[in-house]
Amino acid sequence: MKLSNNYRIIAEENNTILQFYKDKIKVKKDGTKIPYEFTENYYYPNLKTALKSFVNKYIGESKEVSEVLLRLNKLELQINKLEIN
Repeated sequence: MKLSNNYRIIAEENNTILQFYKDKIKVKKDGTKIPYEFTENYYYPNLKTALKSFVNKYIGESKEVSEVLLRLNKLELQINKLEIN
């Protein structure tokens, strides 16, 4: 499940992964450029703790109070769009 431009959640049998991802380019010695996806995984026992961590990371990137409020508003809009069966 995509959470933002750089975070997604991956559910596995025994844990939940909050994954940071970013497109990067590796330059070989001959100058050839190879695109790849850099990932960093954070493991959690369930979806709730993974989402709490995402909120903390997402809000923590803010530089000013106005940006915190904007990010919280975006998160609230995303949550409202989720379909829960």
